[in-house]
Amino acid sequence: MNSNLGRVAIVTDQMTAFGGADREMLSLLKLIPTSDIYTVLFNPEGYKNIDIKQKIFTSFVQKLPFKYRFSKHLKILNPIIYEEFDLGKYDTIITLSAGPARGIIPDINQTHIAMVMTPPRSLWDHELNVRGSKLRNIYRPISNILNNYLRLWDTSLVPRVDYWIANSTFIANKIKKRYGVKSKVIYPGISNEYFEKFKKEEIDNILLRYQIPQDFVLIVSRLYDYKRIDWAIKSCIKTKDNLVIVGEGPDYKYLKKLSKGYENIYFLGFLDNDRDVRMLYNQAKVLLFCGVEDFGLVPVEAMAQGTPILAFREGGVTETVLENVCGQFFLDNDELTKLLKKFDKKGYNEDKIVDRAREFSEKVFLENLNQYLKQIHD
Repeated sequence: MNSNLGRVAIVTDQMTAFGGADREMLSLLKLIPTSDIYTVLFNPEGYKNIDIKQKIFTSFVQKLPFKYRFSKHLKILNPIIYEEFDLGKYDTIITLSAGPARGIIPDINQTHIAMVMTPPRSLWDHELNVRGSKLRNIYRPISNILNNYLRLWDTSLVPRVDYWIANSTFIANKIKKRYGVKSKVIYPGISNEYFEKFKKEEIDNILLRYQIPQDFVLIVSRLYDYKRIDWAIKSCIKTKDNLVIVGEGPDYKYLKKLSKGYENIYFLGFLDNDRDVRMLYNQAKVLLFCGVEDFGLVPVEAMAQGTPILAFREGGVTETVLENVCGQFFLDNDELTKLLKKFDKKGYNEDKIVDRAREFSEKVFLENLNQYLKQIHD
């Protein structure tokens, strides 16, 4: 731990369902275990098997009725929510965010380090994730109007940040484009557990428990429309590959309807046992990654089990997956279908895939981050 940081507050987006940003936060807490956590909203149900010992402070949204159901529709309140956090007792504030957490107001003697997952997609990439909502025809025009205001607020936050960290070169370029500032690229990492080796009996038990076949391709993702899980479903319907989908989200009903009548599509929902997910990585013949992600921890997690990747050719995944060594890239749904039809896992060297994943271990991430934090305070 870098003792020069003094008292540290970590400010995140709402914590309602465990995901990639939370994994990065858990890694950060290993480096700075005495930190306090501030978030808009915390849902303990989404973190039942996650051991977080630090204090978690929430906003007034925590007291609202129906907060978990409507929290994503309260973005008009973001300036009020984040600016009301009283962080005066801390020396260093680290905002870990894919949203508006940078909106906190630091004192002139505080250091604000922004670890940016991505500039807010709903503001800059037209990703509203309302395809599965009955209110989508109402929400879209209202959101378009609000986004004009929120983009102005988002860009006004630049002077509040002292140091910028991007989780990929892809995001560093976005930060430069949206905010006109340079950032330090520090790749996130996966913990040692993802490299665990499994016995055949354990794998067989998992397949039996979830009632899935031995031969399958895998999706591990929150179910949002920008993840393009519908591409994977459409391709697997054509190729007749078994598709196992791990995750939940607002696009579930749409995806379930899309796959209706096809017995080769399996929805497992959210699995709160990480070890089960790791065994599915191990058994899958390939992981499909169809969306544009800032970094993309899931492909690295699958690679740690020696599983190759078929991914959309954009985003952080192009910096982690070595083409023809760890997998292949596609640009549209038709290309994905063609790659699946001719895919053969035996054409990949499992050891080389695992070696590549080790370059993005949690140990490497924490070493790089700690070194950068020391540079800031030296």
